[in-house]
Amino acid sequence: MNNQKLLLITPPFTQLNTPYPATAYIKGYLNTLKVDSTQMDLGIEVILSIFSSSGLKAIFGEARNLDGLSKNAYHIHTLKDTYIKTIDPVIAFLQNKDDTLAYLISEEKFLPQASKFNALDDMPWAFGTMGIRDKARHLATLYLEDVGDYIAEV
Repeated sequence: MNNQKLLLITPPFTQLNTPYPATAYIKGYLNTLKVDSTQMDLGIEVILSIFSSSGLKAIFGEARNLDGLSKNAYHIHTLKDTYIKTIDPVIAFLQNKDDTLAYLISEEKFLPQASKFNALDDMPWAFGTMGIRDKARHLATLYLEDVGDYIAEV
């Protein structure tokens, strides 16, 4: 009898907005064949490493020449301490580990704001009084997009 275990790996940056289903489907099929297997999503591992307080500290620490930055990236860099302080709670909220943060994020004073927030539509109309969680997820996404813009530029 073979005691080997198969590891299925989803590579990084395959699909960031939702779990990539290929390895889950393959694992399900292998289960029907009684093949011992497990799966690992390197995409989520990389993203969680980057979008963390330690990841942002490293990224902000790499920015050497601030003179060449766009106005938006410079603005984000000046708010680096706030980004580092808020990234872990925001990721916990987006992973459904801390729903209580929805109210704080929805107040629009918790998150640092850069260019992605300039495009906010009429938030009360879009989310009403019942959509606190959806509004917070939207704002948290804009926040992450700002950080992503900074990373791409720096």
